[in-house]
Amino acid sequence: MKPLILISSLSMIACYSGPGTAIPENKVERQMMGFMEKFDRWDENGDGKLNRQELTPAKQEWNRSPAELIKFYDADLDGTLTLREVQTSYANADEKQLKPKH
Repeated sequence: MKPLILISSLSMIACYSGPGTAIPENKVERQMMGFMEKFDRWDENGDGKLNRQELTPAKQEWNRSPAELIKFYDADLDGTLTLREVQTSYANADEKQLKPKH
């Protein structure tokens, strides 16, 4: 009986396709998705947070200053961004809109 349970469990796991991919529906969601993808690359000291200095590449990527990004995403107001803060903002993208630059 145990081998049958094991085989059926393994076959269910093998067929599971995962949670799927998130598909951004607008420009703000695309930017947030790009931000999440770059988070680990930009986290130079590996502390799981992005500070103003680590956010410097965002200026060139999105024409946004580190201060603007921190103001937009920083939910706990500690002056840094965690991946959780960015993910939470992505989940609430329809409520949060980063004002376009002119």
